[in-house]
Amino acid sequence: MPAVIPLEVPETKLVEAFRRLPPQRRAELLDKLRALREPELRTVPASRLYALTGLVSLGGNALVDTEAIYDGDSCH
Repeated sequence: MPAVIPLEVPETKLVEAFRRLPPQRRAELLDKLRALREPELRTVPASRLYALTGLVSLGGNALVDTEAIYDGDSCH
């Protein structure tokens, strides 16, 4: 692996170099930069989550569905 050399480049120079790249290369570089980004962690208070309880009901019966899978009966 090659040695890493720290490089300090002013933002204006980086922007200018980016502008000179062909559009396809810009898109590739932006994809790589986005991949380096840390995912944003969003938090909400538990009281807000509690308010969502019962808001969506999908129905169904997990026990019956599970038994149907194990019994090989997919038409229950």
